[in-house]
Amino acid sequence: MAREYTKEAQQELMEKSLRNVRGLVEKIEAEEAARRRTHKWVLAAVVAVGVILVGAIAMMVTKQPSGPAIMVAPDKAPAPAKK
Repeated sequence: MAREYTKEAQQELMEKSLRNVRGLVEKIEAEEAARRRTHKWVLAAVVAVGVILVGAIAMMVTKQPSGPAIMVAPDKAPAPAKK
């Protein structure tokens, strides 16, 4: 059994419902905006770490050796055993 509302009561209920819906929409939009900002920061951090790692590897590969080079000669092969 549906209640009968006056025109003013119906208008008031509709306005209250619309305010509730608008509040929910604004809340969802704010959450999405926060998520987008978070994704941007995470992506920027990943790119920064990648650039730092590539730079560090490039520095290690291109670094000139310090001091004189040391030659390591293999040991002499043992003489074959006689039978």
